[in-house]
Amino acid sequence: MSKYYKIIIWHAIVAVLAWRLWAYGRYVSFNATTGIDFEPVAVLNFVLLICMMVLGYALFQKKIWSMSVSGVVGLLFLGYFGFTWLNLLGVGLFILLNLYARANAVNEITERNKVNIRRSLNNGLFPVVMALFLIISFAAYQSPGIKSLKNAKQLPSQSEVFVKTIIEKTAGSYVQGSASEKRGIINQVSSQTLQSLNDFLRPYFKYAPPVVAFGLFLILWGLSWIFVWLSVLFGMLIFWILKKTRVVRIEEKDVKAEVLVI
Repeated sequence: MSKYYKIIIWHAIVAVLAWRLWAYGRYVSFNATTGIDFEPVAVLNFVLLICMMVLGYALFQKKIWSMSVSGVVGLLFLGYFGFTWLNLLGVGLFILLNLYARANAVNEITERNKVNIRRSLNNGLFPVVMALFLIISFAAYQSPGIKSLKNAKQLPSQSEVFVKTIIEKTAGSYVQGSASEKRGIINQVSSQTLQSLNDFLRPYFKYAPPVVAFGLFLILWGLSWIFVWLSVLFGMLIFWILKKTRVVRIEEKDVKAEVLVI
């Protein structure tokens, strides 16, 4: 099989994985009640996507291929979430970060005497993960659920449960009376506390969408090491299979090296 057929197959695999990832967008999202919802299949799809992208950067190496494959992922993102100015900006940043990832992955191979696919994957994955989390956050910022927060008049209903739990743990032991009387007093204090919080925060609800979107990005980025670790494992397994099937080979060659002379 020629190199260009392999490149076409690589683009096709990445396109299918990206299409499925954006289709899973409704599962990997912000939920005002439970935080971030993760569908296991979507997480696996995400891991395979970043793994295949960076593995391709290490194998095919040319800048044009990193631009084309990241462009495919970006176009599918735009097709799914819309051609808004923010999404277009996000896709531009996504392609730039993928060029940086390609440079990291290729340098790890070309500047060493032995091919170490693990190090190449590890160095290239972080920029790709950041790029995907960035455009996911942009999409979340524009979602109807988060946009509606700027017109909200009060905190989500789950906040009442949270406030009540805090009051029970901190002041519950100091409340005198029967169980029903304690419950009534705690409910009243919780209601008054929540009302005070709503009155204080109401003028700031209009800033909620960018704050929530940025918070989503920070939470995802805090989990990035998990995705990178899993992707390195999958990448090494796929590379081993490619070697065993003779799709790729490692050959020894004599190369010239630069030396510093004074």
